[in-house]
Amino acid sequence: MQEDFNKMVAFAIEQEANAKIFYRNVAARTTQKSIKEKFLKLADEEERHERMLVEILKKRQEELNFKESEDYGVAATVESPTISDEMTLADVFAIAMKNEEKAMLMYQQMAKDAPTPEIKKFFEELAKMMQNNNMLTKEEA
Repeated sequence: MQEDFNKMVAFAIEQEANAKIFYRNVAARTTQKSIKEKFLKLADEEERHERMLVEILKKRQEELNFKESEDYGVAATVESPTISDEMTLADVFAIAMKNEEKAMLMYQQMAKDAPTPEIKKFFEELAKMMQNNNMLTKEEA
């Protein structure tokens, strides 16, 4: 059971690290200061998630508790824009919303596939965290 948990958390850490790298790469590509700052802020948030998951793995902590937020389905109605130097702040938020939505859906699927109730609950909580992040992104847009 612990080995399954470790593998699943390691996968989640990898996903957060990839998201961080993605946002930093996009920030590096843009010349617009406000767009660059937003993507760097998003990268910092992904790094915070990554560190949190690393600590969970170190402590073998299988229990998380995040407040559930209302999902109004906004991310599902937004298309992910093409990354370019002409992006607007709305484009930044659209990209962030779509990425958080993908992560939330991934964690929901991992919860469904979990081998134990404890691991299922863990990934349900991570999905809530992504949903909460998505709500914050929508509020800033």
